Amino acid sequence: MVSPETLRRLGFQPGRIVETVVASYTGEGEPHAAPMGVHLEGWDRLVVRPYVRSQTYRNLEARGQCTVNLTRRPEIFLLTAFKGEPEVGKLTKSFFLKASRVEAPRLKEAEGWLEVEFSSREAIGGRGVFKGRIILVKAFHKPPQAYCRAEFAAIESIIHATRVLEFSKAGRRAEADRLARLIASYKALVGRVAPGSEAEKTMGKLSSILSRYGFNLQAYERLF
Repeated sequence: MVSPETLRRLGFQPGRIVETVVASYTGEGEPHAAPMGVHLEGWDRLVVRPYVRSQTYRNLEARGQCTVNLTRRPEIFLLTAFKGEPEVGKLTKSFFLKASRVEAPRLKEAEGWLEVEFSSREAIGGRGVFKGRIILVKAFHKPPQAYCRAEFAAIESIIHATRVLEFSKAGRRAEADRLARLIASYKALVGRVAPGSEAEKTMGKLSSILSRYGFNLQAYERLF
């Protein structure tokens, strides 16, 4: 069992949802990655809850192993959330490395990762609930960095954007519009506090993607 102190240092604690990138192999052995909130159940089990329609769900159901990758870089969340979109492109195999102790890929540019093997799964309300033990934890030492609101705002926007598209598909336009307004406000914040940054470039790409699906952030910006 991985020590609670090790997990605590990385920002984990029971019941606390942390935003990560889960990487797994498809049934054909192709690497796949997607942003996903995960949490600990006690100190000995990690819980992942992908939508049952998602590729991650199919991968975990077939193989039962994954890596949980840690990063605060908005561009990595964008790449893995909107892979295949023209602004992002495909995730190539060079984006991944092999995990050490589980049959799963990991992200080459992650700041750390957990290797997880699942022992139980069920489907509840359109989501899978996979529970398993952490086999290995790796983290790279990084010097402290001054806090900037741009990274938080960009990552939050990407998470919201995936829901905007899901709500839109389901005919829940009012909920999609509410989140789109939030994204527009975050876009303005990023431009103000971090002009020219990777976060601002990421927000520009996200804005372009949403515009193609009928959500023009400039129009929402005029509402506030």
